[in-house]
Amino acid sequence: MSNAGYLLQRYTEHPQLVLLCEKIRAFRARVQVSGLIGAQKALVIGALVRRTQRLLVCICDDKEGAAYLLNDLQGILGETDVSFFPDSFRRPAVFEHLNNTQVLQRSEVINRLTMPHRRGWVVVTYPEALFEEVIAPEVLMRSRLEIVKGETLDLEFILEALVEYGFVRTDFVFEPGQFSLRGNILDLFSFGNEFPYRIELLDIQVDSIRTFDPLTQLSRQNIERVQIVPNWKSAHAREDKKPFLEVLPEDTVLWVEDVQFLFDRLLQCFEAAEHYAARISALDPEEVRAILKERAFVRPGEILKALQQYTLILGKMPTSISLS
Repeated sequence: MSNAGYLLQRYTEHPQLVLLCEKIRAFRARVQVSGLIGAQKALVIGALVRRTQRLLVCICDDKEGAAYLLNDLQGILGETDVSFFPDSFRRPAVFEHLNNTQVLQRSEVINRLTMPHRRGWVVVTYPEALFEEVIAPEVLMRSRLEIVKGETLDLEFILEALVEYGFVRTDFVFEPGQFSLRGNILDLFSFGNEFPYRIELLDIQVDSIRTFDPLTQLSRQNIERVQIVPNWKSAHAREDKKPFLEVLPEDTVLWVEDVQFLFDRLLQCFEAAEHYAARISALDPEEVRAILKERAFVRPGEILKALQQYTLILGKMPTSISLS
């Protein structure tokens, strides 16, 4: 067992951690946890997730703090049990340019939320990311295509669907939104996944599916099924979107560093978005114009109201904001 694994096991069995698990069993519990130093926070979060097997969403004060916590948690739990939910832009609350990688990461989280078997994982985020609405999971599920090992595949239909979903055909795939077909091998890089897929066909049957590294072309993991999601960067109707906090499972635990800071930062985001939307022009990128013109953002008061629907672990107890 590694040092991190040993520490995680010890924290999982610690009496204070057992007590914390008991306290958050209550409906919409409110618990304060303080005095954690350095990597202790990540260890407590990791142990909590391992013991309860629930989804835990950590709302840090800012993107930098979220990145540090993400790194600690990935070292403790592994990358597959920790997800990052960023904002869509190159700089938080600066609405000039989208960051395509971060748009992809947001899609990955929503895609994972639609998988009912997924238990015991952590999502790390920060105020600016919560400020933006997301594609509703039910919309994603209706649009998602699935390819399963051992089943038949209508290749012509899949190729047409990929083009319709915003994919581009290339000789080799190296970034999300591309696919290639060479003989009986279909490579595709979905918008909702970290690595591309290589699908080998035996006549019309799916013989194997595996992820691979687009730089080295080496296989990474054999899998049983692949899910393909459309390009969610393109404009979507407002009714297709929801606040992130409204698409979480009802037994989700929210770990919030500072509720008052979260509210203040959301107010700043709202003011910045309104200011930018008022002066947006035809010269701005199409995706940015669509987001701002639709006002696809969540008002600060709505986020505070959504917090009240979940069990909360607080770094600081709010004095001027009610969470009852």
